[in-house]
Amino acid sequence: MTTKDAYEKLAEMFSQIPPGIAYAPSIMEVFRLQYTPEEADLAVKVGLKGVKLDEVAKKTGIEREKLKKMLNTMADKGTMWITPGEQDPNYRAVGIGGPGLIETGAWGNIRFPHSVALLKAMHKFQHEWATRALPALGFPTNRVWPTPAALPDDAQPSENVAEMMKLAGYWSVSTCSCRLPHWVAEPGNHCSHLLETCLILGKMGRWCVQHGMAREITYDEAVKLLQKFNEDGLVHTYDPNWAVCNCCADCCVFFVGLKATGANVLQRSDFVARIDTEACTACATCADRCPVEAVAVDDFAVVDEGKCLGCGVCFPTCTAEAVSLERRPKAG
Repeated sequence: MTTKDAYEKLAEMFSQIPPGIAYAPSIMEVFRLQYTPEEADLAVKVGLKGVKLDEVAKKTGIEREKLKKMLNTMADKGTMWITPGEQDPNYRAVGIGGPGLIETGAWGNIRFPHSVALLKAMHKFQHEWATRALPALGFPTNRVWPTPAALPDDAQPSENVAEMMKLAGYWSVSTCSCRLPHWVAEPGNHCSHLLETCLILGKMGRWCVQHGMAREITYDEAVKLLQKFNEDGLVHTYDPNWAVCNCCADCCVFFVGLKATGANVLQRSDFVARIDTEACTACATCADRCPVEAVAVDDFAVVDEGKCLGCGVCFPTCTAEAVSLERRPKAG
């Protein structure tokens, strides 16, 4: 009987949680670059639920101070969660995504000797994960948020990503975990969008700043960045309790999965773009910017509501002010 090595045991642990890795065999190269064999073994022993240092020391037999240093090194690499700001924090192995290894290896830009090789491996894994694992789930796992400036008057605070970000209490920003791997892996064959676009919030943000993966910003700076990202053509997604991704159609794993398979991997917002046909000049700027090709232009722009994400990327560059967001009609 063949004995499993530390990386195979790590893969086995992660495959138990959705979205699993069974459809992305390239994750093994990411593991080998992100973890030493000793770190992979330690991650399995720590597990995914959260344990105290004394419990890990008892389980591993490693002296407490040496163990603490090992775990902190892993946190710097983005593979070990250590609850920030606590005297006796919880430790747990960082998962695959949401956020997890699919992001942390790229946060903070190129920081380690292995970073370039890791980013290339991440890009390969992200493509497999986007086109095989995500569609296999059969339901959307990432929410689209309308850009705040485009929201209609009847929008509720819970529908405003800027208002929801305020509740996090801590804000930071880092390099895009999809864009940076793409740029490094395929130089000359990538988008030209902004790179520092991951807003990481709350305890997740504190952890990232503490371990060199992000830089701290104020709430006002975070809101201004949302506007800047929208103007750059990026779509606000994910969960403002933890992070707000700002996605492009070229690099984002969800858009890659959507374009490659047509699978329903993005949850549309509760709003949809509307065109004032009398004001529209048919300049086609909105059509050029739409990440899902939901706008067609003839005498005026026409929005395909079935495709429209309700993101508001079409909103800020309409010089005729013919674009607005309205509440999406309820099905049925």
